[in-house]
Formats: sequence, structure tokens, C-alpha cells
Amino acid sequence: MENKSAEDKAYKAIIRLILAQKYPPGSSLVEAQLAEDLGMSRTPIRSALRRLTTDGFLENPFNRSCVVPRLSRKDLEKLFDLRLLLESKAACEAALNAPESSRGEFEQLIAKEREGYYTGDKDLYEINQQIHFGIAALSENIYLEGAIKPLFWRSELYVFFFDTFYVSNEKKPLLRDPDKSRSHKEHKALVDAIFRRSPAEAQEIMKAHILSTKGMLTTNAGFQKGFKA
Repeated sequence: MENKSAEDKAYKAIIRLILAQKYPPGSSLVEAQLAEDLGMSRTPIRSALRRLTTDGFLENPFNRSCVVPRLSRKDLEKLFDLRLLLESKAACEAALNAPESSRGEFEQLIAKEREGYYTGDKDLYEINQQIHFGIAALSENIYLEGAIKPLFWRSELYVFFFDTFYVSNEKKPLLRDPDKSRSHKEHKALVDAIFRRSPAEAQEIMKAHILSTKGMLTTNAGFQKGFKA
């Protein structure tokens, strides 16, 4: 249990380093350096890197140092096109299969996300992950759920490097009004449609959500500048 706790701590710490732009796309993550930077032993670092690679967040070419994947317009298109198909299907299936007992858990996630926008909490990515993975789990299709997770994590790299909520030159956290956040409103509408047993509506909302995230990223000035080709 203690080893698992240390691994979880290392896992989240490495994600935060990438979120803080300490390791840009193409960078290698070396166990020894991470252990020194995080004040941890190499064992949980090694386990966390292996887990992040399995999740699709990092790459491990030729079984050497883990690497933050390089990003490109073509890669983003492929990722989001597949997420569009799979996650909309998952939302549809979730509306058919979700037990009523799960409603409270999702309503709490929406409430936490709302508060996170007000405070500028950059750990909102965890709530976003829980919402998307939770909907995938509600589909009761382990193959669909398994396919969605690595796609989601890889696409989070684009969010970390190009979403203005996470990328800011200000020293203070970037505050946002959740009522003006399209993503938050879509999450709320998704949960509502799922627990009203409206599969077609849930599917369409998820499609709109994936497309709006993709559109937000591709129209970002940093993305336009970095990926003109």
C-alpha cells in the first residue's frame, strides 16, 4: 500500500511538471533527475513512468528514457477524430446503462469542477479525467473504456500546452467564470442527459464537446504559430 501511495504521488508530480511546461514535447524524462527534483526514490518514479507510458501520456522508444510525445496538427486530427467516435458511443451507452446510484458522484464532480474554475485550480485536469473515464465506465463496455483512456491522455498533452486555462504568463492563477466555460456547461449537460436516460442527446452533446475542445485548441494562437504546416 505504501509503495502504491508513493507511485501515485510520483505519477501526479510528473504530470504537474509537464503541466508547468518543465518538459516540453520531445523532452526526455530521466529517472535519476526526476528523483532528485521530486525528492523521491527512483522506485516509485520508475513505476509512475511505466504507468504514464501505458496510459499513453508518455512514450518509451526503444525501451530507453521516457519521452514527452511530439505534437503535430496531423496527430491532433487523428486523436480527436477517434475520440469523437468512441466517446460519443460511450456517452450513448452510458445513458442506457448508468445506475441511478452513480448520479450523486457525477453531480459532485460537476460541483468540484465549477469551484475549480473560480479558484483557477490547475488540477482541474483530474476532474476532467474522472468525468470522461467515469462516462466510459458507465458504458459497461470494457473494450470501449480501454480504447478511450490512452486517447484521452494523449490529447491532454495538447490541452496542457495550448489551452489558455493552463497556459498563462500571469504569476497568479488564471480565474475563469464556469458559466462562461463551454467545457463546463457541456460536462453538466452530458451528466444531465445520461441520467435522464437520453442516449441520442448524450451522444450528440459528447460529439459537440469533443469538437469544441478540438476547435479551441486549433484556433489557439500558440498552436497556429507552432503548427502552420
